[in-house]
Amino acid sequence: MKRKTMFLTAAVFMLALGHAPSIAQSEPKPEIHVIAPAANPAELRKQVNDYVRRTGIANSSDPVARWLEPVCPKVVGINADHAQIVEQRMREIAQVSGIKTAPPGCQGNIAVTFTNDARALMRQLAKKAPNRLAGLTPVQRDQLLTGDAPIRWWYNSRSQGADGMKTANSDSLLAGAQATDGTTFGTGNGGQSAVGHGNETVQAYRSTIIGTLAVRGLLKATVVIDVKLAQGRSLDAVAAYAAMVAFAETTPTSQPMPNSILGMFDADNVYTNPTDWDIALLRTLYSMPHARAGWKQRRMLVSAILNPSAPGEDQD
Repeated sequence: MKRKTMFLTAAVFMLALGHAPSIAQSEPKPEIHVIAPAANPAELRKQVNDYVRRTGIANSSDPVARWLEPVCPKVVGINADHAQIVEQRMREIAQVSGIKTAPPGCQGNIAVTFTNDARALMRQLAKKAPNRLAGLTPVQRDQLLTGDAPIRWWYNSRSQGADGMKTANSDSLLAGAQATDGTTFGTGNGGQSAVGHGNETVQAYRSTIIGTLAVRGLLKATVVIDVKLAQGRSLDAVAAYAAMVAFAETTPTSQPMPNSILGMFDADNVYTNPTDWDIALLRTLYSMPHARAGWKQRRMLVSAILNPSAPGEDQD
């Protein structure tokens, strides 16, 4: 049975304080928008290159970061019934993208927080737990604290040897997510992003001109959704957006994202579900060799979107 579409409004946010009506469970697989390819192959390749570049994924020589452990989304700040919708939607997208999910009752490593004032929430976090934002650049920090994005996010990642040897790191890894009221953060519980000050070293036991000595893994992702700024979008669409930024280390962009759920807030956006480009990107991100230079991984992502049925190149 297909569940009713819930639209994000201040009223939905206020239901976090009371009882919400039961909502029918979603279908096992999420709807996916299929992008009509450009007739001109050169134009299509340009569009796909622009798409990958604007996500911010693999835009440097460093290997892309991805989840090495199963993902476990935890949603706070809204009624438990609505939180379950968001968590289930994210799990569906992970499943269709080939991303491993932890079983119910898992310790959260992805925190999705709904609030009626994201800027105030971020300022409070910066004041009470500044180390939580210590790994961000000044520009990234400013975007989180003073920007007007309806959805903002950041990550905690770690490097490790390409053969699985973890780096030495004094950062504490956090356990079990705890619910909040959507306006306050804890001081470092699981499911909430934390950035420590540990020093990292990489141990490697192989030498190769193909791979890299280290890979990057995501440990925590925090997504903050401003209900007032996101008002009018469906809860499913917001959940799909949160999944996209939580599963892939994306970077906010001021440029339009015409072929992606990441363009949900663009003026002329027509997508309320992930596109086939979004799913192809996630699938390839988690199936391509991890220990490769970023420029090589970017080429793999573009090729997979252009030729989704073709076998991946340079597989281990």
